[in-house]
Amino acid sequence: MEAALPAIHPIVAAGSNRCEAFKSFFGLTYEQMQEKNFTSFRDSLNIDHITKNGNIKYNITAHKRLERFVGTSRDIVVLVHGFLESSDGVMVNGLAPALLKQPGLVVLALDGRKLINLEYFRSSTYARFMGENLGTFLSELIKDGHNPSKITLIGHSLGAHIAGIAGKRVHEVTGKLLSRIAGLDPAGPCFSNVSLAGRLDPGDAEYVDVIHTNGGMLGLLEPVGQKDFYPAGGMMQPGCFLPTCDHSRAWQLCTESINA
Repeated sequence: MEAALPAIHPIVAAGSNRCEAFKSFFGLTYEQMQEKNFTSFRDSLNIDHITKNGNIKYNITAHKRLERFVGTSRDIVVLVHGFLESSDGVMVNGLAPALLKQPGLVVLALDGRKLINLEYFRSSTYARFMGENLGTFLSELIKDGHNPSKITLIGHSLGAHIAGIAGKRVHEVTGKLLSRIAGLDPAGPCFSNVSLAGRLDPGDAEYVDVIHTNGGMLGLLEPVGQKDFYPAGGMMQPGCFLPTCDHSRAWQLCTESINA
């Protein structure tokens, strides 16, 4: 498969490999930003409870208020959007209606539009903070009696890594693993050579499955799940002429699988 990569792949890979050096120069590494930014992220993150009648927004710290709707016994799916997206964006709006057809399922969506809507280098670091905060939120639900085996995260692009980091935080805080994380073409640039602490990996949930649709460009090519799928080779998708189209095809395929 490596031999079949597009000619642009080495350029993308080189940029990703130098990402941490670039971030360090501009003060954008996780370590540099941790002390001054960690608490402020909570004010910028919301969780939407998605219903057929619209979205109900809560701050990431408001797990007690959300429990009135979630309870402790219902299955939960949390959708996590990617760069320049939101809980009102195309990925969430594409997946949520299919999920809402399943009786009794609670559909939530992380909304990080205030954080990952700037330049990409900063956003790729913010993703780690977002994942930690989401993991803390889910840990509070679990501490209050929710079964982690009933919680699934579905993340696209940067959202796949956010989901993975959330899974790590849940395990760190509660000693338990979430049921499943579905990574939809996990973001590639700035994530191809980072430690497992900063990206999705197979140990982040009981089951981690990944769909690669633009590997080597906007998405990661290497396997990062317990089961990795490579539709049409995992790099370029039929009917797409731009990498953004290939990259989005992952959540479209996920939607089709739910509707099937």
